Amino acid sequence: MAPTARASVYDTLRTRLASGHYAPDAVLVPNALSEEFGVSRTPVREALAFLERDGLLSAAQRGYGITHRSQEEILELFEARARLDAFAAEAASARRSPIDLASLHELSYGPRTSGDPSEVRATLSAWHERVRTAAHNSTVTELLGRLDDQIKVSMLRYGDVRQRELQMCLSEHRAVFEAIRESDGAEANRLMLTHLEHDRDLRIRHFAEHEPLSAPRPFALASAGA
Repeated sequence: MAPTARASVYDTLRTRLASGHYAPDAVLVPNALSEEFGVSRTPVREALAFLERDGLLSAAQRGYGITHRSQEEILELFEARARLDAFAAEAASARRSPIDLASLHELSYGPRTSGDPSEVRATLSAWHERVRTAAHNSTVTELLGRLDDQIKVSMLRYGDVRQRELQMCLSEHRAVFEAIRESDGAEANRLMLTHLEHDRDLRIRHFAEHEPLSAPRPFALASAGA
């Protein structure tokens, strides 16, 4: 079934927002977008309203502006995403299929730090997507997708962040994978939280270049046995 005009506009704008297509101070004007996409204003306005619901846009005087969050609010997004990703890792340890394990094994042990950094980062991102898929919980996957986009849009105005040592990241991915393979949900949960706490700390160091932040609290375990 062909996508509706609203869905097509929504998907395109969501991709643009998450990739930094628009300047941070851009205003998305329904009339202009209607002309660009060759559709009426109704599906454009509906798509913009959904993007506002997703936390990516905020109503402005002439249309919609990109939502800007404080550094503390961005860290809250990181914490919420970490807890859901930790749950996904725990669920994956119980629900993963042989295909999930095969894919996760390749994504965990296949990448090499000597490759193209952009390709390696894409593989690392695909690893997280596969863990979420292996959890077999569409609600959690949808929520994580929204958090991903909110974080991407919120981080754009801070510029690129220096990547952590790829070897450390790969090592942490492999440890989570092994816990999933061994069906150790509590350990998969703990290791994923630790992994994402390291990523959060990298962002804090980056923020510190702009202005000081208070010390973050550690991520709490959220396993079923806790």
